[in-house]
Amino acid sequence: MCQYIDWLENVPIKEQMEGELNTDEWKNVIDQIPSISLITFTGGEPFVRKDFMEIFEYASKKARTHFISNGTMITEERAQALVELAPKRLGGKGFNFAGTSIEAPGELHDNIRKMKGAFDRTQKGIKYLIEFREKSGKKCPRVHITTVIQKDNIDVLPEMPKLVKELGADVLNLVTESRALDLPELGEVEPSIYKAENIKYPRLDKQKLTKSLTETIKVSCELGIELRLPRMPLSAIIDYYTTQINLEEYECRNAWNTLFIGRTGDVYPCWIKKIGNIKKSTLKELWNNEIMREFRKTCQQHLFATCPGCCFIEHKHQKSAL
Repeated sequence: MCQYIDWLENVPIKEQMEGELNTDEWKNVIDQIPSISLITFTGGEPFVRKDFMEIFEYASKKARTHFISNGTMITEERAQALVELAPKRLGGKGFNFAGTSIEAPGELHDNIRKMKGAFDRTQKGIKYLIEFREKSGKKCPRVHITTVIQKDNIDVLPEMPKLVKELGADVLNLVTESRALDLPELGEVEPSIYKAENIKYPRLDKQKLTKSLTETIKVSCELGIELRLPRMPLSAIIDYYTTQINLEEYECRNAWNTLFIGRTGDVYPCWIKKIGNIKKSTLKELWNNEIMREFRKTCQQHLFATCPGCCFIEHKHQKSAL
């Protein structure tokens, strides 16, 4: 499910860290981001950086912040320090959102993640955050649980709303499994070279998937859990896993509102197109450079074979936030 797994398992730690932006370089990036922005930290796992809390605190004083973590490294002490960075109300400057992925209840999550004890450690981290949030009287951080719809958890998806409620989290996100990021040299080469036949799209039984999603929606309503689905009709989610979606029915605005900055400073409007590096250009220069402008023009005309499964594409006639 995770496109990084082979790299993480087979590349030595020292080599993985080569070329990473240091603390001051990340602070310089943060200084270039408009204060009205939402800054998301993700990975891999952001907490493996020894300076992450310092960087996150710096960003939280400048803008609204959000991290996506597996939660296993959120200790009681860290959770308290994190909640101190949160605003009293949603939308204020500081730590607004925390996200973590739980793929299934209990041992099944551990099996999918290939990490024994991960489920219990993740639960504990989430509960620490929510406990200190409640004690502080703040509305933030809001906590979202994300689950990837996949063959290993299709039978237990209806159990996820109850789990979210028990944890005290705020939102359950169901997202599609994307295999496009497995493609070699993605982001380094022209994305139009990849065709649908180059991508091993995930496939699930139609009847089983329909039943599972319908039941998950029903249980979420009964328990009062906010459920966010991919930005497409339910029938299109089923099409994605059984036949294929029609890309002409979708659009993407990412190139006009988002930048991804990788660990070594490479910058992308999405992972399929690199537009430069923060060590060589400012964010403002990258946002307006020729590569970015041409990419926006292309996105206005059509999407790419790599786009199905991405959380950022939106069905033109049914847009529901993740």
